[in-house]
Amino acid sequence: MRNFSDIKHRMKSVSDTRKITGAMETISVAKMQKAWRRYENNKAYFSTIRQTIENIVRYTKQAEHKVFSAPKDAHTAIIVIASDKGLAGGFNHAVLAYALQTVQVHADAHIFAVGQVCKEYFDARNRATDVTFADASFDPDIEQAAEIGERLYAMFRNGEIDGAFIVYTAMEGHGKMTPVAERLLPFPQDFSTEKAANGDYVLREIVYEPSAEEVLERLVPQYLTGMIYGALIQSSACEHSQRRSAMHSATRNASALLDELRGEYNRLRQEAVTNELSDIVTAANGVGYDDGK
Repeated sequence: MRNFSDIKHRMKSVSDTRKITGAMETISVAKMQKAWRRYENNKAYFSTIRQTIENIVRYTKQAEHKVFSAPKDAHTAIIVIASDKGLAGGFNHAVLAYALQTVQVHADAHIFAVGQVCKEYFDARNRATDVTFADASFDPDIEQAAEIGERLYAMFRNGEIDGAFIVYTAMEGHGKMTPVAERLLPFPQDFSTEKAANGDYVLREIVYEPSAEEVLERLVPQYLTGMIYGALIQSSACEHSQRRSAMHSATRNASALLDELRGEYNRLRQEAVTNELSDIVTAANGVGYDDGK
């Protein structure tokens, strides 16, 4: 049986832990809301870029670019977004297990690891990462997304890769989070198929200066930046959501354990008081017996 000192020490430790987990839960809620606001605020801009590219493909004659070529998947780059930290429930395990399946399909894939946990995961499985962005997942910004996109696009233009995917955790509404893999390069087929389905070039042809190809050349890096930034922001929001849930459970468990320790402490105190009273009564009876004798 534990004594008073052990229980009081344990109660203080659990109480301090509960304060920390409660504070982390509050912080995670604020960071999740901030990440989602940033995603919504930038969504319109990058949607406009995508729409412009679609218009070039639909309504411009002879607008050709390498990003519309058929995917070969001979040499693929895969951007994997995880976390820099733990204490986020099953967030990292789910997305990294899903990413490993994608990587195994492309045996010679170039891996862009975003997040320290991501790098450590592939290192432990003897899969070297070509590029590591260890600080880009927790609080991502547009400059980091642009850096990743520029390196990816340079590899694509130089022929080092034929295609690229991004694997991240997407927020699907109602708190549901799912790991997904999206193709970044070449562009998804919905760009080119829509061109074939719309033959009204004469009535709706759009003229770009200096040329549609040069406009595309400028828009493609921005499109990649927008896709990567959106994935980073969604992943960050999901991470904070999972951490909030994990910290909420930890706080609730700490409260339950603290209640249990308080109950044990009170029982021991009552037992101690009872034992002291019994000793006093026994001693008093003994004194009375001696006096009567």
